Amino acid sequence: MPSWMFLPAFLLWSWAAGGTSISLSCGQCEIYSNSMTCPNSKSQEQYTVKLLPNGILQLQCLKSVKTINYSFIEDCSFPMVSEIEFHGCPLSSVPFGEVVHKVGVQPENITSLKLIGEGQEPGRNLEHWHLQGLSNLKFLEMRENGFTKVPENIFIATPKLKSLKLIGSNLDTVPEFLLSNTPDLTEVDLSNNSFISLPVGLYTNLTKLTNISLQNNSLSEIRSELFRNTLLLDDLDLSNNYITSIQENLFKGLRNMKSLNLHGNKLKSLPGGIFSDMTAIKTIDLSSNLLSDLGLGTFDNLIELETLYLGNNQLSDLPDTAFQKCQSLKKLYLNYNLLEILKSTSFPNPQSMLTDLDLGNNKIASSLQNVSTAEAYYFTENGGFPLTKQTNLINIFLNDNKYENIPHSFNAVFLKLQSVDLSGNMIQEVEVSSLHFLNDSVKLNLKNNNIKLIDMTALDTILSSVEKSKSVDVSLEGNDLMCNCMLYEFARMVQGKRLKEGDFFKIRVMDIDKVSCRNSEGDAQNVLDIDTQMLTCQWEDPCDNCTCYWRPHDKMFIIDCSYQDLKELPTFEVNHYLPANLSYSITLDMRNNSITSLSGLQDPLYSRLVNLTLPNNKLSFINESYFPERLKVLDVRWNNLTSLPESTLEFFNVTDMYLSLGNNPWRCSCGIISFLNFLHVPSRKVDDFDDIRCNNEDESVMNISEHRLCPFFMQPMVVVTIVAILIFLILFAVLGTVSFYKYKQGIKVWLFTHRLCLWAITEDEMDADKKYDAFISYSHKDEEFVNKVLVPGLESGDPKYRVCLHYRDWIPGEYIQNQILQSVEASRRTLVVLSSNFIESVWGQLEFKAAHSQALQDRTNRLIIIVYGKIPSESELDEKLQLYISMKTYVKWGDAKFWEKLRYFMPHPQDLIQKKHRQRKDTDKLELCKSDSKQSVLP
Repeated sequence: MPSWMFLPAFLLWSWAAGGTSISLSCGQCEIYSNSMTCPNSKSQEQYTVKLLPNGILQLQCLKSVKTINYSFIEDCSFPMVSEIEFHGCPLSSVPFGEVVHKVGVQPENITSLKLIGEGQEPGRNLEHWHLQGLSNLKFLEMRENGFTKVPENIFIATPKLKSLKLIGSNLDTVPEFLLSNTPDLTEVDLSNNSFISLPVGLYTNLTKLTNISLQNNSLSEIRSELFRNTLLLDDLDLSNNYITSIQENLFKGLRNMKSLNLHGNKLKSLPGGIFSDMTAIKTIDLSSNLLSDLGLGTFDNLIELETLYLGNNQLSDLPDTAFQKCQSLKKLYLNYNLLEILKSTSFPNPQSMLTDLDLGNNKIASSLQNVSTAEAYYFTENGGFPLTKQTNLINIFLNDNKYENIPHSFNAVFLKLQSVDLSGNMIQEVEVSSLHFLNDSVKLNLKNNNIKLIDMTALDTILSSVEKSKSVDVSLEGNDLMCNCMLYEFARMVQGKRLKEGDFFKIRVMDIDKVSCRNSEGDAQNVLDIDTQMLTCQWEDPCDNCTCYWRPHDKMFIIDCSYQDLKELPTFEVNHYLPANLSYSITLDMRNNSITSLSGLQDPLYSRLVNLTLPNNKLSFINESYFPERLKVLDVRWNNLTSLPESTLEFFNVTDMYLSLGNNPWRCSCGIISFLNFLHVPSRKVDDFDDIRCNNEDESVMNISEHRLCPFFMQPMVVVTIVAILIFLILFAVLGTVSFYKYKQGIKVWLFTHRLCLWAITEDEMDADKKYDAFISYSHKDEEFVNKVLVPGLESGDPKYRVCLHYRDWIPGEYIQNQILQSVEASRRTLVVLSSNFIESVWGQLEFKAAHSQALQDRTNRLIIIVYGKIPSESELDEKLQLYISMKTYVKWGDAKFWEKLRYFMPHPQDLIQKKHRQRKDTDKLELCKSDSKQSVLP
């Protein structure tokens, strides 16, 4: 098909395809699906031709191409092309009108020309004839070409030009009247060049000009006359230059200005009234300058201003009425300054449309400690954010300041609030009430603070008050959360354990996979992975030299007194640490101390005790009466327990307690059988059976049978019976012994009288060979009693005694003193008949002394006092006689057992026992004879 027939078909297909790139098939080129390479892919001078939607023809050259040969496509025709682009192609040596014609495009149809990255030789610049033939050109863009100058009359050939962009070259100046032949220009973009200054008349007579861009140059000053005639100017971009000051009337008359960009200059101040004529301005960008002061009234007339950028300056304070009259202001950016305080009077008032406020990267604090006394009145009860009249705020940025908490006004004033950024502040604690906003959906950024705890105490109260669905999306990465009890509710919430069906208020942590907390050892763990049941808080106040913790999972107050070498359980007032109306339990850890008794458990402190841990103490006995009613867990491992009383085992049965009893010196004997039976109950809650071992056998109690522990003769009932009998016998012996010694004399008298146990009362006398059994000393006035009563009773009784009487047995003519001494020596006993008559008898006194001396000499009791009549008073008695009577037993005449006692005190002859023994033998023989006689008569 000839090329002249192909092109119409090509164009129709292009439009039908909806403007997508299509295939080319003209010229002497290598054809591809949507382009052609001329002459071919192996040539070093190749270029690519593309026909783009909307009548755009694009030529893309290799960077190595020095010249371009258009003859390869001279037979192509593109009558509908109105825009042509040259990318990376060398600057043509002929006018662009001829070049366009060579490639099959009508020059008069071209309205837009782009020269992007022209690969001309260094120092090659535009000539005045380069634009000839393009009389209808309206849009010209020359970007990154490296041009250093532009001819003054180059635009004579393009009088209809509306948009001129000379971007990214090396231009440092242009002719003053460069644009005088293009009166229809509405846009001039000279950005990314090297302009130091611009000629005053550059924009003269460009009365239709609406957009000027001079960004990214080296301008240090702008002459006030430069924009004098551009009264329709709408958008002026002077950003990223070196402008240090602005003349007061630079913008005078620019009442149609909508956008002014002075970003990235060196401005230190603004002249008063600089923007006074810009009553239609909507956007001003003064960010990234060196502004330290805005001046009074700078923005007063800007009633249409909607967006103001003042970020990245050096503002430390805002004038009292800085933006007060900017009642159309919607977005205000004051980030990266040195602001320390906010004043409500500085912001739009009384009406405000402010929706976005960026105060990030300043020094604003929420605490009065960070501001001077003179500025303190600007802080209100709204927590360091006094802009409560800005009720339309939607987005608030307070990142990287010095806030220590979330201002309360965020939750109480701003109905439309959607986003709050408080990242990079000094917040240490977050209360759940601070996460409850008036708006239904809010994003809260709390990253990179010093948050250690998130208090969810008031969550239930909030949930009960919320009547419609609300949510807050929180970001918390980069904080230093503590893995303690204050994180309990929050951790349960993010782990899905806290939410209930029907809860309207939801807190979503958007970066929960990056949120971690640190335990007391400093180890970090993701909040999703922590065991909420183990979260505790340590009480700062000392608990009687112990350490106290609170564990919210089971509302447990933990008292840790381990390793303190305590001798007794601690006592203190728990209510000092906990609210009085709080329901809680107590765990007491007393491991590794020296506790010997649990009596301290009777203190009211332990009425709520449920867990008692006592390993490695010195307990040898457990008294269950000390245990509080609520006790559920008892650990007494590694103590000195050898057995448990029956009462204690019964207590454990009733309470169904969890027990740890191992590693005690259990004494495996009969006494432990009840304990063994207790352990063998299947439902018993003892968690260390294997460690309950016999101290004397080093074997688990569970492996020992009852028979091994206690053979029959050692079983409790047998042992109890034997012990009872032994106790009875011992008691009987003790009582008998005590009774014998108490009634010894009476017993012996009775035995002697009845001739019983004479072996126990008959003595082997050292003076058994003496002539008389008794010598009777008496007064002659008592002779009748002696001769008629006493002597007959002794000589005729059983046994019969030989009695020495002075009137009968003394030798006449001998000295009486010698007779007395001889009678005492010849008698086993001396009987003194003590009466008032005897006291008066001199010879009677002498006889007593002789008998007493003989008794002392022989060291035996030879004197027997027989009181006859009334006992004389002590004053009448001789001193020795008085002493003797007080220390020795005497026999009184008239006593019912007078003769039994007297015969007992008399000598006991040995033949008395022998006689008794002979009588017993005779009786036995008689009984034997009777027995034999009976047998003899038997058939």
